[in-house]
Amino acid sequence: MRRGRLGGGLAALALVAGFAGAVLVAAPASAHDYVVSTTPKADTTADAAVPTVDVTFDDVVLDPQHDGSTTVLQVTDPSGKHFETSCPAVSGRQISVPTALGDAGAYTVTWRIVSADGHPVSGTFGFEYRPPSGTTSAAGQAASPCGGSTAQAGAATATKANGSSAVSPGVVVGIVVAVVVLAAVVAVLLTRRARRSLDAAPDAAADGAPDDAPQAPGE
Repeated sequence: MRRGRLGGGLAALALVAGFAGAVLVAAPASAHDYVVSTTPKADTTADAAVPTVDVTFDDVVLDPQHDGSTTVLQVTDPSGKHFETSCPAVSGRQISVPTALGDAGAYTVTWRIVSADGHPVSGTFGFEYRPPSGTTSAAGQAASPCGGSTAQAGAATATKANGSSAVSPGVVVGIVVAVVVLAAVVAVLLTRRARRSLDAAPDAAADGAPDDAPQAPGE
């Protein structure tokens, strides 16, 4: 009976350890950068000039070539005209691009970065532009001043501006910690049960022995 319980406990511990290993292996693949804020905010109306468009992520943005060529940040209207006036800049967790917007209406921001885990991620968000009367409107350009197309900018795995398809690193860490703690508790319980079984074995043997040794005839 004790062996059965001990075997079941060991199986549970192995299952917990296997789950912990699976989480640890999956964590790096799930830790892509995700958007935490944008300027202008996604799905809002900007009623003043928008000199720059900014996208801030939860972790640092990589620039492997040290020339910004792996970062894309484009601002377009429904006709496809571009209203960014220069190439995007990378600063820690934020990318930004100077803009000169045109007429009032809907604008789409398309971005692409290399996240902290080395994988490219991309996404889009939109906002409405309603400038005060008399604001100068830019004509826009047919192509991005940095080259490339909007289609190329969105070629990587897309994520929403208000979240991410990847698991947050904080959630992954929390899961790993919980699994490790559970494994430790199971290990402690198994150890205590094994010690109790060993301590009980001599007592059981003593209880089963006869009180007096048999005497030889004639004694």
